[in-house]
Amino acid sequence: MILNRNQVIKETQQLRKKGFSHRQIADKLNISLGSAFAFTKNINISWEQHLKLKRNTGIFTCSPKEKASWSSRGSNNWLSHIKYHQNDLLQKIIEFYQNNNRIPTKREFANLWQAYRRVFGSWNNAIIAAGLSPNPEMFAKKFIANDGHKCDSLAEKIIDDWFKARHIPHLRSQYYSGQKQFSVDFLVKDQYWIEFLGLKGELKSYDQLYVRKLELAKKNNIHIIEIYPRDLFPQNHLSEKLEFLLK
Repeated sequence: MILNRNQVIKETQQLRKKGFSHRQIADKLNISLGSAFAFTKNINISWEQHLKLKRNTGIFTCSPKEKASWSSRGSNNWLSHIKYHQNDLLQKIIEFYQNNNRIPTKREFANLWQAYRRVFGSWNNAIIAAGLSPNPEMFAKKFIANDGHKCDSLAEKIIDDWFKARHIPHLRSQYYSGQKQFSVDFLVKDQYWIEFLGLKGELKSYDQLYVRKLELAKKNNIHIIEIYPRDLFPQNHLSEKLEFLLK
């Protein structure tokens, strides 16, 4: 059933009155977070609903008006909430470790990262508080994929292992034609050039190097397939991104 604008606004307001966060409303009704805020700007939830959202989701969005209305609340209620929420966050890390036999990366908990930073100060502090040691592999210069390939990051190892699990022929760090300075992360089936762009848009030097790679690719009539962190974390979407390799 497709809702018209008035129906969407009405449903948005009803969900807000029930104590849904703006982000939950946006996800549920498939609207933007900004629309969720705009449609409910005159509706405030109670302090109790606010705490319930914090405990259940670890994430929360509120209007400046709501935030101002809670500023006079005593610290005792807030501290008791933090203690409860801390245990819930630690349990999520422990459950991930038990199910995957490894410590999760920060990106895999991206939707809860602000909560972890607020409660523990840093991701490593949260890992230690959960009774685990920060994975030494996370700080190694190289990661060894299941087929023995050396990878420069955990993300590249995940990609390499995805190829291996599906018996897709692939090579690591193959130089672009005619030079020995720039290499592609993966050359798949001897025809697909795949780059993992983990820091694109974050480091100027990284972006400049990638521009030079693009120039080499264009010169050699190569089409680069780009993979980003969002394709891997918090959920792995490689089977959708690289679906053409499975045919």
